[in-house]
Amino acid sequence: MFFQDTIAIEILGGSIPGSLAVLAGALVLDLLIGEPPETLHPVVWIGKVIGKTREFFEGGQRARLAGVVVAILIPVVSGTLTYMLVAFGSYFWELAGPILGILLLKSTISVKSLLDTVKSVGEQIESDPDGAREGLLALVGRDRSELSEGEMRSAAIESLFENLVDSVIAPLLYFALGGIFGYGVGVALALFYKSVNTLDSMLGYRTEALRDYGYLSARLDDFLNWLPARISVPFVALAAFSLRAVSISVRDWKEPPSPNSGWPMGAAAGGLGVKLVKQGVYTIAGEYELPGAEDLRAAVGLAIRSIDLFLFVLISLFLLL
Repeated sequence: MFFQDTIAIEILGGSIPGSLAVLAGALVLDLLIGEPPETLHPVVWIGKVIGKTREFFEGGQRARLAGVVVAILIPVVSGTLTYMLVAFGSYFWELAGPILGILLLKSTISVKSLLDTVKSVGEQIESDPDGAREGLLALVGRDRSELSEGEMRSAAIESLFENLVDSVIAPLLYFALGGIFGYGVGVALALFYKSVNTLDSMLGYRTEALRDYGYLSARLDDFLNWLPARISVPFVALAAFSLRAVSISVRDWKEPPSPNSGWPMGAAAGGLGVKLVKQGVYTIAGEYELPGAEDLRAAVGLAIRSIDLFLFVLISLFLLL
């Protein structure tokens, strides 16, 4: 360890774990400012690097081999550089490490932006359905031109709870696992995860051009999201105070083609008592009706409570360890 992993809080007459301070700082920063400008966003930088590699290797004769190298190299380099930056910053100034850790961890999570986008789409569906179809582009990639209002709300809820894993639970879970060894390791693991997740979002399509190049990126993302997706279920169930959230997620998790997204979506469908549908692909909780306006608002509240419960557990663990 290159640096001390505690931060003195003189007003309390003691110290708190560095990992807890970095976690709290990143959450406060996210709630205050949302997403930083793209020019200052580490995950955007990673995405630009991925885009350059895609231009060069996509569809090539050795696309599978190139995809393996890129899928391993980008997350490893991202995590290593993150740790070195935090470590050396702390070496030169005690507070530089935590400050850099807060900024970098913030780049891996998106609470405010996710919730605001879903709320905005929900309001548009009621007042301007055509505008809502455009707004949905920030949440889903499916064809939105023929979606009914209920299907648009379904898409928003599906994206909300899938992103609950990708943009909140998974990066913070990996931060917590690494944070046992120090906040520098925790932030590095969070960036490692986010790099894999970004690789999957940009390369993990089952198209002819990306089938080989994005293969390992998609498989790594499936692997890293396996635990966070399943961990999300009890938090959603507790937040909804509903056993249906568990039973429907266990029953319907295989409906979507993704091995992980069905778990949080099934928990949300059961907790809210709504049907979630992607036409021609899957139906979750088919015994219910498509969500109405109140259901979408309830979904946002359910997501907030689920996040609160998850954070309560993480903070408790940091205080106990």
